[in-house]
Amino acid sequence: MENVLENCLHLEGLRVLAGSEFRCPVCEERLDVAGVARWVREAERARDEAYSMIEGDEFSRIVREERQQEVYRRRKALYELQSAPRMAMARPEMILVVYDLRQDSYECRIFYKEPRPVGGTELVSVGAVEEEILDLRSHADPNVRIAAGKVEEFHLLRSKASEDEPAPLRRVFYANEF
Repeated sequence: MENVLENCLHLEGLRVLAGSEFRCPVCEERLDVAGVARWVREAERARDEAYSMIEGDEFSRIVREERQQEVYRRRKALYELQSAPRMAMARPEMILVVYDLRQDSYECRIFYKEPRPVGGTELVSVGAVEEEILDLRSHADPNVRIAAGKVEEFHLLRSKASEDEPAPLRRVFYANEF
């Protein structure tokens, strides 16, 4: 399975994340703009190598055509990513924080009003350790930083719960609480 993910061609395209970062939904690889450009250059290099094959062979002609189509597909993906509109910040409507007992972590779901922002983060997981929560507060996406603050608030609420009263397992934060 690792070889498949390692050699992923990103056939389902790349999704825009916050800032100038992109993610493959299949292998979860994250690329910046320079990484996407390198990905396109790799296809161009493979196409150029196919041109050095012996001319006139039907198989080599098919290989060249397939590699040229791959170059077109990757360039198209690059142009679409470059032209994707970037929103300064779409504020979330609601944040749900759920504590997972088995993994001792928090799962945070961010809900937006429609239309959803392009590349808006919707799910964040973080360990139930203060250092990890504080690290999340320096994330590049401002909505993740807001969610990290709410996770920290919920973590403090859970730590203050008494033995008589069990700690809550979930908490919903609405837009007026941000």
